[in-house]
Amino acid sequence: MASEREVRARLQRAGQEHLLRFCAELPPGPRAALLAELGALEPEALREHCRRAAAACAHPPGPPPDLAARLRPLPPECVGSASRCDPEMRGLWEEEGNLTWCCL
Repeated sequence: MASEREVRARLQRAGQEHLLRFCAELPPGPRAALLAELGALEPEALREHCRRAAAACAHPPGPPPDLAARLRPLPPECVGSASRCDPEMRGLWEEEGNLTWCCL
């Protein structure tokens, strides 16, 4: 297991050293668990993850403005139907719980 000093150095390279802000206040068991979890992270991957999360958070919520223009319904041949399938297949779906009596 990596020491607190090693973990802190790795987190500093990722710009995430604040994750250990309250580490000293933890009891030994939880502290060791935290250090083990953080010690397993790759600094470059963590930095990239945090960068992408911050970028995603900066965008307004909801779908992108051009999404409605790109959405199209599926063609009928790509859509299945429980009411049009053969009785054997319908029985298999019912056994799995994928089809109930109200869907027919």
